[in-house]
Amino acid sequence: MGAAVGGVLALWTRRLLRATPFGPRAWVASSALTAILFAVLAWRLGTGFDLLAYSYLAAVAVPLAIVDLAEQRLPSKVVLPSYLVLGGVFATETALNSSYADLLRALAGMVVLAAAYLVLALALGGLGAGDVKLAGLLGLALAWLSWGAVLTGTFVGWLLAAVARVVLRLVWRVERHAPMPLGPYLALGALVTVAVGPPG
Repeated sequence: MGAAVGGVLALWTRRLLRATPFGPRAWVASSALTAILFAVLAWRLGTGFDLLAYSYLAAVAVPLAIVDLAEQRLPSKVVLPSYLVLGGVFATETALNSSYADLLRALAGMVVLAAAYLVLALALGGLGAGDVKLAGLLGLALAWLSWGAVLTGTFVGWLLAAVARVVLRLVWRVERHAPMPLGPYLALGALVTVAVGPPG
């Protein structure tokens, strides 16, 4: 299932890329990564609305990561509709299970994380509008679980970015001030938090 979805998403990724070629190896890697994420989430979450929500997040995270790594941008045509999808899934679960506190916390997490990244972008630079939009989406997804998940997912994402930066500078001699896409690491940090099991 995951590989099939990944194959379809690879077609979408090719269309999202403006200039970077997307060959067979990238296609296989994209499909395999989507399949792995789906399998891990299914093992961790079982069946239900949570699996639907976080599988969708994993599915869109893969093409977003590829585009950001290749062209350092996070297409709004992918990020913005994802708010509606996740919000719709969480609202449906809220209506069925009366989990109003979870929905309110998710909406608050979306606003808080997006605002925090906006402040960082304006104060320090280095973050783009796409990072701010993605942060809000991840805040929505993580806060549905708990505030601890928001903190953990954010920390893990930045930690992964820092490790990747050090490796790039040491191995490939990347310049200190060279731009670096942040989106893939933020998304991976969120998904790792979901898969491992966030704190309450």
